[in-house]
Amino acid sequence: MNAQPKTEENAGEELKKISFPWGIPGLEHNEYFLVAANEESPFFFLESVKQTGMGLIVINPFEAFSGYEFDLEDEIVSQLKIKDESQVAVFCTVNISRGFENATANLLAPIVINTKDLLGKQVVLNEKKYSVRMPLAIIKEEKGR
Repeated sequence: MNAQPKTEENAGEELKKISFPWGIPGLEHNEYFLVAANEESPFFFLESVKQTGMGLIVINPFEAFSGYEFDLEDEIVSQLKIKDESQVAVFCTVNISRGFENATANLLAPIVINTKDLLGKQVVLNEKKYSVRMPLAIIKEEKGR
């Protein structure tokens, strides 16, 4: 999904509204914009449509963690009306409560978005190999290889 950073140049453009009919745990609103932090950053902000500044920092886990993979259950595919893999974008929430240098990503509960119909859902995986607090320092290690 191509999210654009907020800039003076695109301030007047309409951002695509993503609906989360099942909500996002811990947040009260069901509609969000996906906004890129900036062009060089791997981070995005899933921002509430109704309350500016309210939302989540997210990251594309496939770019940040090599080997990250999972299969979506048929029920989720049906709920999100996914017809083809090309319609899917995946993001994981980022926790910076202990400072950016100690940031972690929740790989166990990714946010899956149907980019065509603009439907999203946070999905809890049954994968034992993933954690809700995977250190983001791994990004530095992998980029150094």
